[in-house]
Amino acid sequence: MSSDSSDRDSKSFRDDTEKAQDKTNAIQLIDELVSHMNKTRGVFKTMIISSFVLAPLCLMLTAVFILHPFLLHRILFRFPNLGIFLIFFIAVSVILASIWLYMGLSERSFFSNWNNKYNRYKLLKSRLDNEFRQK
Repeated sequence: MSSDSSDRDSKSFRDDTEKAQDKTNAIQLIDELVSHMNKTRGVFKTMIISSFVLAPLCLMLTAVFILHPFLLHRILFRFPNLGIFLIFFIAVSVILASIWLYMGLSERSFFSNWNNKYNRYKLLKSRLDNEFRQK
């Protein structure tokens, strides 16, 4: 009987320990993710700048192709296969440039206050670490 209760107690203790380790692992995982994002924010800034430069440039170039009075018309009638490919290419370019511009705008809104958010995160993390050390 006492053997059964000690087995249950040890199993309960192991389960509690595993749950605590899972929580610690999740917290460490989140901490590593935030630190990694802080390290790679230069890459995100480059992506944002490229989306603000390349996407509008692509959209302007496709507008020239579409709005030019005779360019697309001449290509379609002289080289019909090339014209169809050009129309397909223009449509895909407009869609991809629009998506790229939207992604740049959404990432810019996220990273505009990143330094403040990251500093606040580090402050809260250090406070929690200090509280856990005291206990």
